[in-house]
Formats: sequence, structure tokens, C-alpha cells
Amino acid sequence: MHCTQCGARNEQDARFCAECGAKMASVETIQQQAAGQDFSEPVQPTQGQTVESQPNEFLEKSKEIAIDLFAFAKRSFVAPMQASRKVTKDDMVSGIIVHVLFAFFLPLFTYISAVGFAKDMYGEMYGGVGLPFGSFVFKPFFFLLLYLALYAAVVFGVSKMMKSNVSYIEVVTRFAAFTILPASLLVVAILFSLMSANVFSMILFGAAIGLFFVSSVALVFSVKEENTGGLDVFYGLIITNIAIYIIFLVIGDSIAGNIINQLENMPYGGLY
Repeated sequence: MHCTQCGARNEQDARFCAECGAKMASVETIQQQAAGQDFSEPVQPTQGQTVESQPNEFLEKSKEIAIDLFAFAKRSFVAPMQASRKVTKDDMVSGIIVHVLFAFFLPLFTYISAVGFAKDMYGEMYGGVGLPFGSFVFKPFFFLLLYLALYAAVVFGVSKMMKSNVSYIEVVTRFAAFTILPASLLVVAILFSLMSANVFSMILFGAAIGLFFVSSVALVFSVKEENTGGLDVFYGLIITNIAIYIIFLVIGDSIAGNIINQLENMPYGGLY
């Protein structure tokens, strides 16, 4: 063994260094010190453990969002007006999800119905060729999202005229409390359309559109607070209806023009 002071080599069982006379450390002491150093080293998590924790956090967050959305939908089904007036910041994500689903399900139903109509007209050999999913679903989807955002902005402006203390995000969330029912009817309409129950699916689709317009009107009553003065709710409805008409002229014309162009470019000379 070597001396810890001068480095000279000594016998294994020597107690003092033969060169400098310093006391030699025993083998047991050295082993215990080495074992203590090894024991004190922190255990570092492996890369696999770190990667594994990330999906778990994502799943937990997704589960939490799903639970909040279900609770928000349940309250809105039972009492839409009451639920709209009791929304909080925690309902914001659920409200946005409802608007996104409604904006997606509406053009999806029209696409499925158009494909079914084309098959009835031209037979199974048609197969939906000439009905691009992007033009029939994704473009109207973004137009509808824009409409929902603009309408919420109009109602937000009207609420300020009525001296109501609501924020834009709160208006969007309140709107979602009314939109949950039309969105649910669209889901059922899509399911019946896939089962070729075309008449019943169209009835549900018409009911969903009608309830959506009722929801647009109900939103104005929702943001009107009691005894605040300001603009009367009757004139608020007039302003919002004018806004709906203008928005539909601009956005609806773009959607209809896009669909008509796609129908004209269909094989077999189109539907007409």
C-alpha cells in the first residue's frame, strides 16, 4: 500500500510509513470511505423514466379536460341560460372545444350528405370522387370559426352598450353553453346520415340550425344584467341581427361560392 503523505510504497500490514513515519490508514478504513462515497452518490433517473413521465402528464391533462367538458355539457343541457350566467375562467377551454366541434360537425354533415346524394345519383361507381374533403369541410370549418368569433365580438360590443360587466372570453364561453345542444344534434344527424336514414338526419340537421339561431338570440339576454341601465335588450337584438345578416353576406357568400365551384367541377358534368 502507498503512504497518503509521501506516496512511498509500504508493506500491506504496515502501521507507519518507512520513509516519512506518518501513520498509515488501514485497509478497512479505506474500504469504508470508498463505500460511503458510493452510497452518498445520488441516483440519477434514467432517460426511459423521464420520457415515460411525459406521456403520463399528457394523459392526465387530457383526462382533466374531458371531465371538465362533460361537466360543462351536463350543466348546459340541464339549464342553458343558468349555466351561461355562471361560467368561470375554468370553463374557457370547454367553451372553445364546443365551438370547434360545432364548426367542424356542420360542414362534415353537408359533406357526408353530398357524398350520399352523389352515390344515389350516379351509383356506387362514383364513390365520392370530385368532392374534396378539404374544400367541403376544412374551408367552411375555418369560415364558421371566424363567424363565431365575430359574432361573439359583436355581442361583446353590445354588452358594453348595455353596461354589462363581461369580458370577450366570457361571452365566447356563454355562447358555447347555448351551442352545446345544436352541436349534439349535429353528431346524431351525422350518425343517422351514415346509416342512410337521410330524412331523419335532415330533420335533425334543420333542428340544429334552428337551435343555433335561437342560441345566438339567447346570448344577448344572457349578457344583459339586471338594473344596469344602458342599451335596452330589444335594441341589442336589433344590432346583433343586423350584424348576423352582414356577416352571413360576407362569409356565407364565400362558403356557397366555394361549394358551387366544386360541384361544377365534379365528374359527369356536376349534379345539375
